[in-house]
Amino acid sequence: MPKVNYQGKEVEGIDVGFKVNREEWNEYQLADGTELRMRLIVTEIVTVPGEFDAEGNPVYIAKSQNMMVARCPDHLKRPEAEPEA
Repeated sequence: MPKVNYQGKEVEGIDVGFKVNREEWNEYQLADGTELRMRLIVTEIVTVPGEFDAEGNPVYIAKSQNMMVARCPDHLKRPEAEPEA
């Protein structure tokens, strides 16, 4: 059983298998002209035995990673190095 942080304490959880139905990108336009694309990638889902939310549903904890891609205007990019002669 994996250990997870739940309400400030480390507890033992139970891995819950899952399949990805859809992982979509969120897109943001920044004031400096940069376009950011981000998405959350879930790597593990754990339930905490005997714990329920206010509506009586089991508590699930998702472990995840963020993926971000930036498309910046040329004036924000690092200048290219001059080729050595």
